[in-house]
Amino acid sequence: MFYQISLFIMLLAPVVAYVAGAIIFSFVECVRKSSALTKCSNTISYRNGL
Repeated sequence: MFYQISLFIMLLAPVVAYVAGAIIFSFVECVRKSSALTKCSNTISYRNGL
């Protein structure tokens, strides 16, 4: 029984790590984009010609 549990955990650990990394990365990128857009909103509008 212990062998099956440890095997299940070993198989599931990389999946959980990948999902956690993806969530953290998307959160960081979202925070980065929102702060960059508030700082450079005038520059972006002038570049687009609007």
